[in-house]
Amino acid sequence: MPTAKKVAGFPAAPVVAPGSPAKYRVRVRMYRHGLGDCFLLTFPRKGQAPLQMLIDCGVLVRDKAYMTGLVEHIHKTVAPKGGKARLDVVAATHEHKDHLSGFNQARAVFNAKFDFGAVWLGWTENLTKQEILKIKTAKRKAVATLRAALAMPGIGPELEGLEELLGFSEDDDTTGSGKVGEALEYLKLRGTDAGDLRYLEPGEGPLDLDGVEGVRVYVLGPPLDPILLKGSEVTEKMKRDGVIYHLGATGEAGMDGLAAAAGVGGVGEGEKFFPFSPEHRISRQSPYFQNLAEFLGKTYDDPAQEWRQIEKDWLKAFGQLALDLDSDTNNTSLVLAFEFVKTGEVLLFVGDAQVGNWQSWADVKFAVPGREQPLPAHDLLNRTVFYKVGHHGSHNATLKAGGLELMNRPGLVAFIPLDKATAKAQGKHGWDMPAEPLFHALREKAGERVVLSDTGEAPGAKAKAAGVKATAAYVDYFLV
Repeated sequence: MPTAKKVAGFPAAPVVAPGSPAKYRVRVRMYRHGLGDCFLLTFPRKGQAPLQMLIDCGVLVRDKAYMTGLVEHIHKTVAPKGGKARLDVVAATHEHKDHLSGFNQARAVFNAKFDFGAVWLGWTENLTKQEILKIKTAKRKAVATLRAALAMPGIGPELEGLEELLGFSEDDDTTGSGKVGEALEYLKLRGTDAGDLRYLEPGEGPLDLDGVEGVRVYVLGPPLDPILLKGSEVTEKMKRDGVIYHLGATGEAGMDGLAAAAGVGGVGEGEKFFPFSPEHRISRQSPYFQNLAEFLGKTYDDPAQEWRQIEKDWLKAFGQLALDLDSDTNNTSLVLAFEFVKTGEVLLFVGDAQVGNWQSWADVKFAVPGREQPLPAHDLLNRTVFYKVGHHGSHNATLKAGGLELMNRPGLVAFIPLDKATAKAQGKHGWDMPAEPLFHALREKAGERVVLSDTGEAPGAKAKAAGVKATAAYVDYFLV
């Protein structure tokens, strides 16, 4: 994967940004480490140290040394006087490199310098559930199929971009620190050792943050409905109906066919996926082919009529499989909403939730103490004052209807963890991040209060007035 920026090490930065308020209700820190998510939430508590919550720690294009420097900075922030730092809650949204790689790359620091209080994961990471084992098995099969496809001889531009998409699920960095799944297993172990490993389901809660008064945490996703859990693709109807801002799924049979074609599985397993039975096939080596050779030479095989040829068209299905793998994993994202009870203000962290995850919230309700009627999840969106934009601002990771259009609280602030140069360096044409229609809609809602982690993008005056402070290493948002 190409390196977009050459940075020797994590930049030096103070643990408290210049001009930070002395008192606040929460500080949300977004690290500016590249294309990836790493958020540190700090909640003051009376009579004790602030509660520290880390949501994800991963990146696409950084090496082990850089990410170790980032985690060292987190340690200094949480424990400025040295010694062990306590992360009261560590939440991992989903199994992708750009969200979890740091737990492999900087594991030595996490082991030596941090105590974990609790680990929060989505219910889709609970391997004791049979439906989850099925999902994980299908994912492994998809990865094996794609790897076999990349190894096929004579592969050209038809599989452009597969390596980059696979990078989300496989190697963490160029130093070989491990697989993304290993980072997830590490977090499960740390949660078990801490005596507080939770697999969270939508509608659960509200949860309390230990010692933090007047803050409730709600779990919106990932969806329990298997149809919505797989609902990641964007259809033309969704575009027409204004569901998203601006691919049909491969399916199990399609994946089996691609696996057989790529040589994954037993001998003869691919026979059932040929379009014609053996007696109706004529290979170019067959003596019967001579009857067709002259005609095909003037048409199908004519270089001037290359548009007729379909031999490699089927390879495009591997690209769709890679997109399905990537999107379906995004859709398992743990989604958390933090409510400040007295003011009703909400902080929304969606991971990389895609269409089906967002759509599921329409039916999510919470039994809140002291409230006669269940609280709809959409009510939380309506009161959102801070939105962590999903999937670096891609087109299908923020719903329009039932999503951003519900966020009508004045002063909305939106943080996008995005390094533009890294996004542009992926694949043949680069990744469209942030997607222009979505970015335009965000700017209509929040104006200059839309803030990118990209170090080339300085927060504007209105963002600073809304409580945003920036250094070379991170951007902070203060709710005072």
